Amino acid sequence: MKTRILSITAITFSILILFSACRQQKSPWQGTIEEVDGVTIVKNPMKPLKPELQIIFEEDLTIGVEEGDENYMFGNQVFVNTDNKGNIYVTDGDRRTVRKYNSNGNFLQSIGRLGQGPGEFQDMSEVRFNSEGNIYLNDLKTQRLSFFSKEGNYLKGIKFPTIFERVVINSKGFYIAMSVDNVELGKGKKWDYFYGLFDENFNSMAEFLRLPQEVNVKNKNADSIAQLVADSLSEMAFQPYVNYDLDKNDLIYFGYPENYEIKVYSSEGMLRKIIQRDFKPVEIGERHKDYFKHNQSELFNAKIPPNEEEKVFELVEYPKYMPAYERFILMENGWIFVVVDSVRDGNTLVDIFGKDGEYLAQFETDISTDWLSFNNGKAYTVATIDDYKFIKRYNFEILGY
Repeated sequence: MKTRILSITAITFSILILFSACRQQKSPWQGTIEEVDGVTIVKNPMKPLKPELQIIFEEDLTIGVEEGDENYMFGNQVFVNTDNKGNIYVTDGDRRTVRKYNSNGNFLQSIGRLGQGPGEFQDMSEVRFNSEGNIYLNDLKTQRLSFFSKEGNYLKGIKFPTIFERVVINSKGFYIAMSVDNVELGKGKKWDYFYGLFDENFNSMAEFLRLPQEVNVKNKNADSIAQLVADSLSEMAFQPYVNYDLDKNDLIYFGYPENYEIKVYSSEGMLRKIIQRDFKPVEIGERHKDYFKHNQSELFNAKIPPNEEEKVFELVEYPKYMPAYERFILMENGWIFVVVDSVRDGNTLVDIFGKDGEYLAQFETDISTDWLSFNNGKAYTVATIDDYKFIKRYNFEILGY
């Protein structure tokens, strides 16, 4: 009898070991990788490879006050970026200035100001850095790119021959940007938004996306100011937004979330990889509409008579579904952090892709993802609290990988 008990115990122990080993084995990836005309196409299924993976954020630093020192007060249009030493650069579009803070959040200096002369701005983009580490800022209104040293001294300005927006410069000195092409005037107006790569003389080298535009006839026939504004908002509501950025190897990541797809180009504009994922679209609900209404408050308050706000938004026509995703952010480890839906009762739905394009995980996070970036082993973002803007820095940990 004792021997029989020992045998059952041994069998049970063996089964537990086997079960534990099976749980520790990686689930096989269900996607496919194929080569088509020299382009790697990574097709991901709807189910992630590691559903238990998530990124946990812990707040490390806050910059900003509601009232007090103006060096720590921000307007409504706020962007953030950081250099490799941990200094934090906050673009305040309302004040046309950049405020620089050290890694402890202490104010160091202001860069730029309102005006039209050298080092002055009518409009201001986020801070970016060229291959020498110098700062550059794009002014859409004056069509000028301004360069500053790391210390904030004005170096030079470059005038664009036509509209160049959302400018990013790679290590070869080429420009990734949105320009305007095929402009037709007359009874109607037509033009193309043209996203691509341009050389140092602003000549087109590669086309990534072309979006034809035209004046909406319905706007011309609107019978009230409320209808006119509602038509304009209907054209804006939850439309796909073009995303692009450079990684540390000078590869260009480009996405237009009409479909769940991210394309990867070489520094010369050659398509190298396409990352795709099967997905279930997010249906637009009341929380999305409320979020849109809140974010557009400044626009409609300036253009419609008092007490017609509710009428305007009753007339807005929304699409049925959200875009495939909102935006993506490149992480330092080569992963892609994709914001799928940031309007989820205080949480944001996130997809994570590995450095080879495999769909790793989906999870929710409660941090703001506005102007989220990863640098120096930390995450940085702009947070809105009671309509005030703050800069947040986070430590983070990857769990379940």
